[in-house]
Amino acid sequence: MIARLAMTNAWTYQRADREDIVELASWHGAGSLGLKPHFHDESQIVLVLSGSRAFRIGGATVTVPAGHAALIPAGMLHAPMTMSDEETVCLNAYVPAGRVCSSVRIIRFGQRLRNVDEISPEHVSEIADDILSCAPSHPAGCTDRTKLGIALTESVAPIGAIAAGFGQSREGFSRMVSRELGIPPHTFRLLARLNLARQLLRAGAPIAAVAADAGFSDQSHLTRLFRRTFGTTPGVYWRG
Repeated sequence: MIARLAMTNAWTYQRADREDIVELASWHGAGSLGLKPHFHDESQIVLVLSGSRAFRIGGATVTVPAGHAALIPAGMLHAPMTMSDEETVCLNAYVPAGRVCSSVRIIRFGQRLRNVDEISPEHVSEIADDILSCAPSHPAGCTDRTKLGIALTESVAPIGAIAAGFGQSREGFSRMVSRELGIPPHTFRLLARLNLARQLLRAGAPIAAVAADAGFSDQSHLTRLFRRTFGTTPGVYWRG
């Protein structure tokens, strides 16, 4: 069971130690926390036990009521929205992005649950399988969005040099990235670095080393952006 995740008014993270679940995170408090737009390297399964969650995705608001689970595909930009003071209990499961999905999907996950300690990792996996099995998938192949993401993540070249590789001016490339990925190139690179920091912290690397390896000016710079994006500090996340 995953009772240790429950914590009032904070996101609490825990490694799942399973091949099918990278990690778990829970929220239990008044309303829910608004966070900066971001994306994950994993697919995110959002299980709302009470209250509700809402996300800004692609210019629309997606609401997940109690008793429902939502799939947010890996790489999809989303902004968790601040909700009302209604008590909200939510469990996020981050699962490997082996099955590529094209859109958000919401399903009802059956019986109404009130506490995260009522949910086992096996139950989470069953819900993830259910929602992934009925989610529409991308055709195989490397899309323009994928190519842009790879170029911005894997290259350390200046934006102008990457733009030239796509046959674009820096301004034209910036417009293309904003259109395809929803954010400018610099912001995409920053979020990719935050995801790298998250991966390194999960592996147990010291926070100061993570800040340097992920390209942040210092530990406080990483801490400030990490908290605004993921709802906790690197130190709390590292101890998860």
